[in-house]
Amino acid sequence: MAIAPQQGARLEVFGQPSAGSTPDFQAPLAQAAPAIPDYELLRRVGRGAYGEVWLARNLTGSFVAVKVVARAAFEYDRPFEREFEGIQRFEPISRSNPAQVAVLHVGRGDGFFYYVMELADDANVDAGYSILDPGPQQAVSGHPGPVSESARSPYVQEPLPSICHPVSSIRNPESYCPHTLRKDLKRHGRLPVAQCVQIGLALTRALAHLHRCGLVHRDVKPSNVIFVGGVPKLADIGLVASVDATRSLVGTEGYVAPEGPGTPQADLYSLGKLLYEISTGCDRKEFPNLPSDIASRPDREGLIELNAIIMRACQFDPRERHANAEAMLAEFELLQGGQSVRRRHTWAQRREVGKKVGLALLILAVVGTLVSIWPRQSRRSEFSSDGPDSTNREATALCNKGLYILRGDNFAEFATAYTNFNQAIALDPNFARPYVGLLDLRVPETISGVPYPTLDDMRTIARRLERLAPRLAATYCARSVVDWGEWNFPQAERDGLESIRADPNYEFGHIWYGWMLLCFGRAEEARKQGDINLVLAPSKVTTYRFLGNLHYLERDYTNAITWYRKALNWEPHHVVSYHMIARSLQVMGDYTNALDYDEKAAIFEGASKATAKRRHDLLRRALDQSGVRGYWAQHWNWAETNTNPNLYWKAVIQFNLGNTNVALDLLEESFAMRQMDGCEPSMSNLLFDHYWDSLHAEPRFKALLDKMGFAKVMAPKK
Repeated sequence: MAIAPQQGARLEVFGQPSAGSTPDFQAPLAQAAPAIPDYELLRRVGRGAYGEVWLARNLTGSFVAVKVVARAAFEYDRPFEREFEGIQRFEPISRSNPAQVAVLHVGRGDGFFYYVMELADDANVDAGYSILDPGPQQAVSGHPGPVSESARSPYVQEPLPSICHPVSSIRNPESYCPHTLRKDLKRHGRLPVAQCVQIGLALTRALAHLHRCGLVHRDVKPSNVIFVGGVPKLADIGLVASVDATRSLVGTEGYVAPEGPGTPQADLYSLGKLLYEISTGCDRKEFPNLPSDIASRPDREGLIELNAIIMRACQFDPRERHANAEAMLAEFELLQGGQSVRRRHTWAQRREVGKKVGLALLILAVVGTLVSIWPRQSRRSEFSSDGPDSTNREATALCNKGLYILRGDNFAEFATAYTNFNQAIALDPNFARPYVGLLDLRVPETISGVPYPTLDDMRTIARRLERLAPRLAATYCARSVVDWGEWNFPQAERDGLESIRADPNYEFGHIWYGWMLLCFGRAEEARKQGDINLVLAPSKVTTYRFLGNLHYLERDYTNAITWYRKALNWEPHHVVSYHMIARSLQVMGDYTNALDYDEKAAIFEGASKATAKRRHDLLRRALDQSGVRGYWAQHWNWAETNTNPNLYWKAVIQFNLGNTNVALDLLEESFAMRQMDGCEPSMSNLLFDHYWDSLHAEPRFKALLDKMGFAKVMAPKK
């Protein structure tokens, strides 16, 4: 997922610059360096929207890194001051533990502030080595030290040089290039397991120290790991923030935890994805797949053991991850010491099963049923709340991969998730979980390349879930969707409530129930569902779109647009948010900008750029020549030539052309034909859409609401 940067310094301090920045490692820039007392700034080695990092030399001739953050890069004083205050807080913390990038000095100049840091090794120098791993006596303190032969793990058997990194000195400042983990990954494809374990130890110590100080990193990834004296350290310290001040949307797609960044567990999730990439050579979005050549890898046993740590760190549910960085560090030290992490996990799961089933079952398991009971529990899927695993392992893997895509809001891969769910069903028609995935995927989203769901599609999903998993939250939700499509609004509301009761943490249950409340005009009740979802799924696009819809229903279009734009910050291809911004702008009289948003939506829905531009240029021309009426007249020309017209949309057009009675005729015709918009009644938005606000007291309109069943579920008049 794409994550929009927070306003503030968002430069990756060493290595790959952030999106929108310019890499500049090979030659000095013509732009003059700012004046920093006691430091000669030699050349810029990184640049972002709000800050620059310079290679510098101090009075003694030593090389350091200096980051300069200019006030002019910020619209207001407060974000600039907040950045300065943050680095002031981090400065003493950075020097209290060698696992952190040390901030040596913080100062201010005319219109900027700066801070001096230790410099990353030069990636161009290949001389000298520094052992990454601390010895047994020094593991707690985090100070680097030698690895004893006796402490070497049987799972990590490469010779000593493979767990080392070059210690670089800068021979030529003009060619200096920071040594990052991303550069190692690009150079080698993947790293030996022994090296990955040592990197894991170092970075877990760094996170443990940050978290103990009440801070989180929020963007752990290979390009934000630098080597200083051969020791891996977390860079991009501009992202480090207090746990209590991390509501801004930062992070990098694929590394961000499903619940969003800003917590210790989210940092551990990101570290798990980093370790997955460097140990397997696979892209983070391929998680949890292992490389196809694993059977032939000489370090396969070590990789399988390391993967046990990674799988726990990357659990979808934060409660299933390591409790804290210290717990993750303990597993790395266990692996380093020659013990099996997998075996530790298995026995931990068995103890949990013993607690749940009671002492009697535990005794039975010990004397005769251990094999038949516990292994099934040890393979418990993180998606078990969506129904049990299939007996077909391939079906389970396909479905779980689809759920990772879906729950991670990886919109670019939604069509793949759709295919995975259907393939899983083909392999095992009695597997409930892919039906849950299809429900969560197809109802709330418009997906390019995936057919819009019909009511019959939803009936099929509901029937299968009722047969396979009748008490699942998704089963009640599927029933509610069908009730809604059949215009049985009271029953739809009851089933929606049952879905939430069955699983209060089922985020789509809250979104669906909240959407119905919005369509019933019950904004205050809907707001509660939005607040719940903001806690359950703070990084989901649907959460922000829902809050935009809430403000739209309240006819607060400015705040509605704000929330829709937040949704686009998380996923720039979200079609519905573009459409709703366009609609809100129209109500505010800004048809010109509304057309720009609608054109983008058309492209993301699958239209070619040329087709979308041609169509919207016609609307722009009509708007320029005949104003708003010309705009709607052009839409009517298209609707009249449509062989399968949506009568509700034709009613909207006629109302905007000033023909209220014609619009009511079309609404009544749509009702008589029971027209559907996919799995929803076309007229389900009568109370939600702003077009009809002036008609709520009109007798024909009131009669329509009554015939559809809205009178039974509408908010009572005050």
